[in-house]
Amino acid sequence: MEGGASPGKEISVPVTELNQWVNYSVDFSGEALNSHKKAGIFFNAGKLPAEGDVYYIDSIHFGEKIVTDLENFENGASLPWEPLDQLTALHGTFDVVDNPDVTGANTSAKVGKYVKGSSTFSTVAAVAPGAIDISLKPQYNLDVWAPVGSTSVIFQLESVTDGNKEVERDIKTPGAWETISFNFEEFQATTDWSAIKIIFNPNVAEAGKTFYFDNLRQSEPTVDACENTVPITNIIDDFECQRNYAFGSGADLLTVVNNPNTTGNASTKVGLYKDQPAQPWAALCADFPEAIDLSVFNQLELQVLSTAVVPVLLKLEGGTSPGAEIWTEIKKANSWEKLSVDFSNQALSNHKKVCIFFNGGVETTTVDNYYIDNIKLAHAPYNSCLMNFDDAAFTSLKWSYFPADNSGGFELVDNPLKEGINTSAKVGKAIEKASGEQPWQGMFADLESHIDFGANTVLKMKVLSPKVGGITMKVENASVPDFAGSGDNTITNTKANEWEEVSFDFANAPNPIDEAGLYRRITLIWDITVLPETDVVYYFDDIVVDGGSCGQTVGFNNVKLDQLEVMPNPVSEMLTIQNAAAISRVDIYNMFGQKLGASWNTGEGNIYLNVSNLVNGSYFIMGYDLKGQVTAQSRFIKM
Repeated sequence: MEGGASPGKEISVPVTELNQWVNYSVDFSGEALNSHKKAGIFFNAGKLPAEGDVYYIDSIHFGEKIVTDLENFENGASLPWEPLDQLTALHGTFDVVDNPDVTGANTSAKVGKYVKGSSTFSTVAAVAPGAIDISLKPQYNLDVWAPVGSTSVIFQLESVTDGNKEVERDIKTPGAWETISFNFEEFQATTDWSAIKIIFNPNVAEAGKTFYFDNLRQSEPTVDACENTVPITNIIDDFECQRNYAFGSGADLLTVVNNPNTTGNASTKVGLYKDQPAQPWAALCADFPEAIDLSVFNQLELQVLSTAVVPVLLKLEGGTSPGAEIWTEIKKANSWEKLSVDFSNQALSNHKKVCIFFNGGVETTTVDNYYIDNIKLAHAPYNSCLMNFDDAAFTSLKWSYFPADNSGGFELVDNPLKEGINTSAKVGKAIEKASGEQPWQGMFADLESHIDFGANTVLKMKVLSPKVGGITMKVENASVPDFAGSGDNTITNTKANEWEEVSFDFANAPNPIDEAGLYRRITLIWDITVLPETDVVYYFDDIVVDGGSCGQTVGFNNVKLDQLEVMPNPVSEMLTIQNAAAISRVDIYNMFGQKLGASWNTGEGNIYLNVSNLVNGSYFIMGYDLKGQVTAQSRFIKM
């Protein structure tokens, strides 16, 4: 600001994003009583421009202050910053100090200094529930100085009811001040925030490393809340960051709106579909670019909020296979309800559309509103392999620990001993920590679907243990209310430093399971009676329902079988099984022992299978005679 009777006033703003529109705002509220007649903008100020530099600008205007200052440390700390839970050994120390680098993006005199503790997620926190409100300004902006080699920073908000919600952003200029923005738009539906937490260079052990931060502000969003979101391809649309497939039919009747009822669905944004009158068979259809892979993720789910109880038709169509339909219904009006249907029998079919017919087949005279959310192809119930760490569909990377967050550790690692009963490439590494406080400290992972035990109550697991001792497994988190978990089901392994398969019979657990509970959680406790003096490392793999398989075969290798003649092999679309007159049926299995489909012989010499929609990889074919006995087998590769 310049050109009047008062001295000029300058504010420098660093460019934080390239090749995209970004909102920038500067605060001249301190000049309210001064006299200025010009507003000037200096691009790349103080530096010679490069030939061809172009800057696009728009919507230059004065407005009300849109930034709320929360912390600048000039008169000490305004918020109660301290290491998480006051655990200095794990989470380091905090102080207000002189700015060690009064250049660039931050020339303030005072800043916050944080020295990391021993935890790989060393955290500095401020418990300040009254100061945390993101209803109008969901973005936090923070000046950060990180040492060279630092890569990212996590900003967390802790909710009493919803736990930690976090945004992770890259550190782009380590060794210098930079402004980093964290957009929490996705979590605006939550209101009971209790604490702010900051994790510098997460998942890196660097006790004693020093970071500085300053000028914590809140503002309206200037960065994309979904930036760097990795698509989860079995999610069709959550109307927030996982919007992975476009809608064709019905797209003009679908809009993204604020969630009108967060009870039963905490999402901030949902879809609103306006079903038109006199169109009983109108549908909302999501289009897939290729045939839908239904080998594992074959449970079509969505959440619906309707003003009425109505029938709903869910349909797969649009490919080379005949359409597949399943009817369900909305049973509750004016509350969120999950609809789920099983399309596992379509694993070998070719479909390219997922269609939803609300109030299907019913003639209406009004525009009916249906709020929808979290449309996805969910994981099939686990009736064979639960975890194997080699296939993304059977890998659980998110483990939680008890009694505290630092009571254990998990890593996905290369198999350290590829011999004996386990030669798979990847395994889980579990760390029983000496700092875990209790001998019964453990870890748990929630599965994407429930365990389908059937009549079998035994789970098996491969373990590479450094010693002989107790290993405890629990199944918990029943999907059906009032069903308790199994309790501590403890066995003793018999081998040290070699892979061993151990079994847990949940019919004999302290609380014998009832399959009707639909359990979704695996809990592991290592050496439940002993608190180790030093950290102990265990490796585990192939958690499986007894009789199933997580390995590289489907379990038929011990049977002497004829070889089916298949061609071409490898195959991309149509597989021919030759000289199959004695075969009445063939089944296809993937390499994890899961049956994907079947085809019956109509009396011809050859059997033809369309495998175009299978994921690239290796598969087994098992041939059965008229008595239903396995008589022949083969393998083929889908390209």
